Amino acid sequence: MRPTRRLLGATALPPYVARDCDDELSVLVRQAAHHGGLVIVTGGPLSGKTSTAWAALRASVAGDSRVFVAGGGADLRDLPDQLRGRDATGTHVVWLDDLDAHIEEPGIPGLLAQLTHDRVVVLATMRDEAYDRHRFGHHPAARVLGIARTVEVPAEWSEAELARLAAADDPRLADAVRWRGSLGVTEFLALGPDLWEEWRRARRAGSRLLGHLLVRAAIDLARCGLTRGVTAKLLSQVKDEYGQAAAITSDETFDETFDEALAWATAPRHGVTALLVPGEWPGTWRPYGSLIADADRSEPPVPDRVWIRAYEGLEPHDAAELDGLVAAFRSALEPRAEGGDAHAMTWLGLLAEHAGDTAAAEDWFRQAADHGSSRAAGRLGHLLATRVAYGEAVPYLTAAADAGETGAAALLGQVHQHLAVHYFRIAEAEGDVSATRRLKGLLRPTGRPGDDALDPHLD
Repeated sequence: MRPTRRLLGATALPPYVARDCDDELSVLVRQAAHHGGLVIVTGGPLSGKTSTAWAALRASVAGDSRVFVAGGGADLRDLPDQLRGRDATGTHVVWLDDLDAHIEEPGIPGLLAQLTHDRVVVLATMRDEAYDRHRFGHHPAARVLGIARTVEVPAEWSEAELARLAAADDPRLADAVRWRGSLGVTEFLALGPDLWEEWRRARRAGSRLLGHLLVRAAIDLARCGLTRGVTAKLLSQVKDEYGQAAAITSDETFDETFDEALAWATAPRHGVTALLVPGEWPGTWRPYGSLIADADRSEPPVPDRVWIRAYEGLEPHDAAELDGLVAAFRSALEPRAEGGDAHAMTWLGLLAEHAGDTAAAEDWFRQAADHGSSRAAGRLGHLLATRVAYGEAVPYLTAAADAGETGAAALLGQVHQHLAVHYFRIAEAEGDVSATRRLKGLLRPTGRPGDDALDPHLD
């Protein structure tokens, strides 16, 4: 059987999930154990033929049964002679996984007929296409397949099978429930390791680095909550956000063009699925689900700059996912903010401000500013000044302006101007002549005092 992902502390293979055909197959295997016979499990590629056949064998014959496992190219011609001296009270099984690899060899149809005549169990698997090709006609393979008992394993799982899958206690099966998409469960389990290994190894310089980065961008965007598909434009933008690769400013640096990289990432593997599959909207792409599951377990958290790029670069078609992306970003930021991360606090403030929750935004910005974030100080100063809390705004705007935050110095000057007008008017009312003179210099040429509101362009 094809290997699945290896998880620390888990068995090499996930537990077998019963298929609807198991009872029928077990009856056939038990009958063959008593009378001999050829039982063939058919199905499409990666439908689970092998695991289903093996589970039926283990459930239907005694634990001390002798099993001959015939690999591809094995010489089977002397099997009948070897088995003639066997203990007639025991069960002997010939296991032929992928019978289509043997069926065209000279003498094999006759050998299979001889084994079944000698009351040996022959349990085989065969692809549907190969079975149909050899089963019908007037050649020896058709005659021997005609005496076989067959059970078909569909790639698509029934509702009852999926319910049993959901109840299984194994993280790999839980991933299959969540991430398999339109593929069968066994396809997901079997292809996942191959897809992950191919993508991981493509990161080497001179290989498929651009393709690797495009797939990584898609994986991380999906981990941000954009699971329904993103544009190639956003993939291209995000691919520049990764460590050393961020220094690559032109696709000319790569050994492949963008179109070649995208073609590589979207080419089907094993005729089943690609690293990137079509999204829900034309011209969009998303990673195959097993890549997301593997990344969640083994990759570091999504970099903040990828979250930010996703947040800022959403296209109209994926704006519906904005709430999910914001909620996921908050969930990623909050533990860091609680640990004193000023950058995380600042972004929580920006998200709250964007949602219109100015009270929460001020709270997060104040915490971030107290932890040294000049950007948060500037945003907090702006919010305070907007609600005419000038005295509170000044120290935060001063810190932001001194740190070089864009627009903070101009806004600070405007706040000071409002404060100056306010206090000169108080002094003028108390009879201070110099205050009147200075106040005139702060009034507009029309002679009217400046508006109470701040200049909306000084943000």
